[in-house]
Amino acid sequence: MASEQQYLDLFRTGRALIDEGSCAPLNACRQAAAEALAAHGLPTRHTERYRYVDVEAALAPDYGLNLRRALSPQAPSAAFRCSVPGLSTSLFVVMNDVVVPAAPGAAPLPGGALVCPLAEAAAAQPELLSGRYHAAAARTYDALTALNTMLVQDGILVYVPAGTVLERPVQLVSLAAAGADLMSNRRLLVVLGEGAQASLLLCDHAPGRSRSLTTQVTEIYLGRDARLDLCAVEETGERNARFHNLYVEQEAGSRLSAHAVGLSGGLTRTQADVRLLGPGAEVRADGAVVAAGRQRVDHNLLVDHAAPRCASDLLFKYVLDGAAVGAFAGKVLVRPGAQQTLSQQTNANLCASPEARAYAQPMLEIYADDVKCNHGSTVGKLDESALFYLRQRGIPEAEARLLLQHAFVNDVLSRIAPEALRDRLSFLVENRFRGVASRCQGCRLCS
Repeated sequence: MASEQQYLDLFRTGRALIDEGSCAPLNACRQAAAEALAAHGLPTRHTERYRYVDVEAALAPDYGLNLRRALSPQAPSAAFRCSVPGLSTSLFVVMNDVVVPAAPGAAPLPGGALVCPLAEAAAAQPELLSGRYHAAAARTYDALTALNTMLVQDGILVYVPAGTVLERPVQLVSLAAAGADLMSNRRLLVVLGEGAQASLLLCDHAPGRSRSLTTQVTEIYLGRDARLDLCAVEETGERNARFHNLYVEQEAGSRLSAHAVGLSGGLTRTQADVRLLGPGAEVRADGAVVAAGRQRVDHNLLVDHAAPRCASDLLFKYVLDGAAVGAFAGKVLVRPGAQQTLSQQTNANLCASPEARAYAQPMLEIYADDVKCNHGSTVGKLDESALFYLRQRGIPEAEARLLLQHAFVNDVLSRIAPEALRDRLSFLVENRFRGVASRCQGCRLCS
């Protein structure tokens, strides 16, 4: 394919510059990723996990890349605010795919915890990356992961040692903003030791007017009895395409709570592979999506129950207006010997206009006999009787529709902790339904 070849040609001609702006652990994985991409190519609509997205079209434009790692003289952290009232966070900023240096005098994280660029970690503590960077992501071939691995030059490491508890959430704000069409390749590596606990807030924004293409690969390793709360919020624009591949490996007794809130964007695709490797591991993943115009949102999840007494709970709800398209595919795999598995999977879609489209594909693949697994999906429109009930009580139709739509996604929002973050996201979702742009106090970048 032409899209695939232009990136392979770029890698071949710019390899020296790509390596120069990166570090040894990342450089060591490039060649194998390029060879895999050349051998297998990009996915098509006939590829099962990509049947609802045209990857070739998304990657076809001639995007620029910041291979020399230039950072705008204007510090974006000084102009941009992504704050949550009542919530204090440890803030880190990525401008396109360049990690912005921390503000002078920033307080270190407690207990030996570390948040830093991958290049910095490779130079100071290479053992933190060894056996982890591109380990989970390399277990199966994925074209977007291969593309990212081939071109990525840096990323962020979040490391929490065994027994350490981070009281304040770590907030990673990623900005896609450039004066020309730009491709950004981001990497995130999260490692929690035995009994460690942390919260991670990922905020994606695109205040610029140019087109942007973002690939991101996130690898998460949770040690025995570790706890991670992960919340990802996207508020980009219709000229943005974003592919995020998430790989999670959980040891015995670990617990992951993952929340995805999509407020606006262009083409957004999230693919998650979660492996429950030890007895008693648990994952709870949910998503609330508000899409309109010609926005396309695609979630594709695989939960691999490889050990007994593990639990998974998936809940995804879409509200689709205009000509928006939403797709959800969730597969729960219960391997032989993974007895006493508990799994629940629910996808519900609300089409607020006749042109909106929803595609649902919940799946179960079970090779054990002592399990409790359920899955279901619905696609519908606003309940006319509920709408009539509200209007009969003096509520204008537009306000009644807003109330019903907000109530529809509130099941997902109610799962989010802490309360300050839950309230803020509920406010943003309400503003999204009202068509009102939200700004954080003091922000001078986005409109």
